[in-house]
Amino acid sequence: MAIPIAVAAALAAWLAFQRVPEMMARDFTYPWWGARALLSGENPYDTIRPTGPPPNDLWFMYPLTAPIAVIPFARLPAQLAGALFSGLSAGLLAFVLSANGGLRSFLVFLSPSFGFAIVLGQWSPLLVAAAFAVPLSWALVCKPTIGLPLFLYRPSWRAAIICSAFLLLSILIQPSWPLDWWRNTQRLEGHFLPVLRPFGFLGVLAFLRWRRPEGRLVGGMTLVPQNLYFYDQLPLFLAATTVRRTLLLILLSWSAWWLGRIGCETPRYCGPESEIWIIVLMYIPAACMALFSAADVQRLLDRIRTRSLGT
Repeated sequence: MAIPIAVAAALAAWLAFQRVPEMMARDFTYPWWGARALLSGENPYDTIRPTGPPPNDLWFMYPLTAPIAVIPFARLPAQLAGALFSGLSAGLLAFVLSANGGLRSFLVFLSPSFGFAIVLGQWSPLLVAAAFAVPLSWALVCKPTIGLPLFLYRPSWRAAIICSAFLLLSILIQPSWPLDWWRNTQRLEGHFLPVLRPFGFLGVLAFLRWRRPEGRLVGGMTLVPQNLYFYDQLPLFLAATTVRRTLLLILLSWSAWWLGRIGCETPRYCGPESEIWIIVLMYIPAACMALFSAADVQRLLDRIRTRSLGT
């Protein structure tokens, strides 16, 4: 099942990139540029800078681990490299989900979070896969803002060692990159901590169930900066541990997308208009799922049913 999903994702990414060729490989363009800069002996934090319209509108914002990881794609054309990256990430995600969540987990491929991650060349499918497969855990430090909550979801010493080794390798390659990265991220706009957005503080309540993986995941996601435009929120679907909960969260996430589109002034990007709906229709339901397991809900329903029959 992983192979056809990988092929379909690669094709979807390729077609999406072709529709807007001036955007090259969308968000994957930046680590691809970074990898090419490294191979040329340059510092991507200095050479990649705003020079025009997207994708030439930002400083390099990724940790150096990201361009190091995509060096195998650096010599390929940007759109082909991005399509292969999206396809490989989707295939790996499907493979690990089949071993850890069964067919129920495949429902996540119907979510807007997965769809946007693929067509925008984002990291979240690979990061979710890395949470389940220790050999992939190095990917968690390629986008640590999302990687940290996923590490909390399934912490292990082996994963911590692999992540630390990859970070050490990146520092050996370019010792100054942590400071360079910090300098550039101070110029980044539009990435918020959900806890600081309206109603976002409710997501922190998931930490009340910190012994549960879902509680640590949702609580951690609430406290890290991210783009509130679906793709960064793909890990939230791990809080849905049953078919019904997964389908409910998928339905709510598509509702958030539709409500964001209603007030959207820029058809290609409706980020600000979607933020409140992502908080209300994704973060808060995910927090509720973390707080109350399916077994908790069933016990409550049984108690209510018993009292009703007794009355």
